[in-house]
Amino acid sequence: MPDDWIRVWGDPALRQVAQPVERADDILRAQVARMRRRLEQAAGAGLAATQVGLMRRLFVFRIDPEDEIDVLVNPRVVERSAHEETFHEGCLSIPSVVVAVTRPAAVRVEGEDLDGRPRELVAEGFGASLLQHEIDHLDGILTLDRAMPAERRRVMSVLLSRAA
Repeated sequence: MPDDWIRVWGDPALRQVAQPVERADDILRAQVARMRRRLEQAAGAGLAATQVGLMRRLFVFRIDPEDEIDVLVNPRVVERSAHEETFHEGCLSIPSVVVAVTRPAAVRVEGEDLDGRPRELVAEGFGASLLQHEIDHLDGILTLDRAMPAERRRVMSVLLSRAA
């Protein structure tokens, strides 16, 4: 299995909690470069390290399809808005399924770049959804876990019918 293969629903790697990145070395930089290429090939918005079987706290992303693919290391949500919205989220690990998930409408996220320099991102709307979605992956949480019961049943029905 190639090291940039995206793990899909049912793969135990998606339920693992990623470990903090202590420092970026050449191997990690090469893995991030492969993740960027894979995200570009998939025309996705975000890809967490756990989705390619790398148990490190980082993800690559682009809030706008025209943006260059960025990386955030050791991300954590440090502030959430009280106002929540329902987002319709796709996921490269649950292909061709959109899941309705209610999340805070705005967040402030802190982390680092690959050189260990501090970063802060403030996002709302789609950007807030994306950042929370990717951080969830690093904590072994899938959109299905955040969905309301009726939505979870709907999506599980679709996934199980595909598996049959």
